[in-house]
Amino acid sequence: MKVVDISAWQEYMDWQALKDYGIQGVIIKLGENYRLDEMFIEHVNNAVKYGFQYGIYYYSHASSINEGITEANWVDKKIKEYLRGENPPLGIWMDAEDNDMLLGTNNVVYPIANFIHRLRTLGYTYVGLYSSYNWLTNVINLGPLPKDVPIWSAQYGYHENSFAVENPERICKIWQYTDCEEIGGMQLDCNIYYE
Repeated sequence: MKVVDISAWQEYMDWQALKDYGIQGVIIKLGENYRLDEMFIEHVNNAVKYGFQYGIYYYSHASSINEGITEANWVDKKIKEYLRGENPPLGIWMDAEDNDMLLGTNNVVYPIANFIHRLRTLGYTYVGLYSSYNWLTNVINLGPLPKDVPIWSAQYGYHENSFAVENPERICKIWQYTDCEEIGGMQLDCNIYYE
């Protein structure tokens, strides 16, 4: 199915236009730097109102294991506060793309893996990693990341999800194939979600 990912940058969403376009799901930014995204509550409420499946993502700056765990604890607190502690049907995603994450002494996979592990130990069953094809293949050492962690890969202007093709042993759940699909007068990130 087709899904879009949205944040406070999409303040004036035309939700009916999304439905008319054939979008079936939305993945909503929860926050960044321990701050709730300004549009999170409104986006979640509209997603439910218009009958969309939804997931959430957290934009990470973690460069150490401890920071990864601390971010996961913050995400858990906000999920309990705003989503009744429920794992959204389209998952909880760590957005790993910020260069701050590269400032640590170990490979960035360690804060990523510990963020995911912490949320799993807290009872969330669907927690994954979002990153670019470049980071997934050249920056993150995926070796220590368990094979059952779902991956959401961003790769624009290409005819296939290269990460999925090259890594058949991984669970490749989503491919973000563009950041400029026009829907309802807005340029949106658009994704293929593999059910």
